Amino acid sequence: MTESFDSVAVIGGGMAGATAVIALRDQGFSGRISLVGAEKHLPYERPPLSKQFLSGEMSEEQLLVHSRETYAEKDIELVLGRRATRLCPADGAVELEGGERVDADRILLCMGVRPRPVGVPGQTLPGVHYLRDLEDAYALQVMIESGVPVVVVGEGFIGSETASTLAQQGADVTLLMAGDLPMPMLGMEASGWLLEQHRSNGVDVRARSPLRTIRGRDCVEAVELCDGTILPAGAVVVGIGSEAAIDLATEIGITVDNGILVNGLSRTSIPEVYAAGDLARFPSPTFGRNIRVEHWQNAHNQAVKAVEGMLHHGDRDIEPYDDIPWAWTNQYGNQWEIAGLPGAGMDVVRRGVPGSAEGALWIFSTRGHVQGAVAVNRRRELRAIQRALGDGPVLLNEAVRDESVDLRAALSGADTVKNA
Repeated sequence: MTESFDSVAVIGGGMAGATAVIALRDQGFSGRISLVGAEKHLPYERPPLSKQFLSGEMSEEQLLVHSRETYAEKDIELVLGRRATRLCPADGAVELEGGERVDADRILLCMGVRPRPVGVPGQTLPGVHYLRDLEDAYALQVMIESGVPVVVVGEGFIGSETASTLAQQGADVTLLMAGDLPMPMLGMEASGWLLEQHRSNGVDVRARSPLRTIRGRDCVEAVELCDGTILPAGAVVVGIGSEAAIDLATEIGITVDNGILVNGLSRTSIPEVYAAGDLARFPSPTFGRNIRVEHWQNAHNQAVKAVEGMLHHGDRDIEPYDDIPWAWTNQYGNQWEIAGLPGAGMDVVRRGVPGSAEGALWIFSTRGHVQGAVAVNRRRELRAIQRALGDGPVLLNEAVRDESVDLRAALSGADTVKNA
């Protein structure tokens, strides 16, 4: 059943929002489409901000999801530099700062996440960066060019990527971690190897080193740790996690739980409102629970599925969204990838050796069922895990420990074959 309505407002100027407005046209919607974004820039990709953009390898134009001409050709109304302040689904509208309204018979929320503040004295000083938007990335570039020492707070994606990027540019970098290892989602062994990479490239890595204060009169001058250590710093980059941007949803009573709860076609508890991307928590048929994924692939693919669900609500032939999470990062010239939902406390099998020409793959399982994998420079096998998970439950076959056995055959349970 195709639903009939005349206007759609997509809120959010990132990958999900930019993908959704084009998908609406490509899937045949002929009504009014408005893309509302708080930033003045055209929608752009955020993952490169801590990597290729920070290093100068990518320009702002190369970050753009689509060109301005593409939006014009698709007749997309760009409402940029304007923040949505209220959703009015009963009135078929979205209210903006200043009281202006945008027609919206259907609303798609794609605001993503916002960074968790560092929460210490001095956090508002110039020189404190979160690398979540283009303006902040530009400001950090200027600081780096001046040669100031940089303190990175947080061992997740943004913290570890930023430390890697800056170290390769010859910057004086200190990485402060709450725990013992960078990017702990990789698993202990893989994270341990990444720790060695940081240190061998000159990063001063400090485990279990919480921040007490950011010091400075008019800008960042130093940081003080909880043990009293004082480190000089001209810039502080904070990457200690994020929170789903759910305020607009909660204000009108949409159901939330660690994100905006949606069904398999991205519909929220209010029928006229949909959500996709980093802020949407959806039921995963593969993993049997609700999950929220903060990565590029999910933002793109779920936005396309949300449009399909919006335009064809009630059509029983539409399959619910069931993308297998996938993420990547490049640090010190090594390509890391994560597929599925690997986690702490799982059984782990490794193939290959990190640092070798063949790379390494870690397969995570619980009670013999594969949950996900982590790879460094071993993409073909990681993609095999991802595809296998997409086809249904994957039992861990002992043959995967034998590197002479083709992984795809071992995962399928077929007769094992030797690699050519």
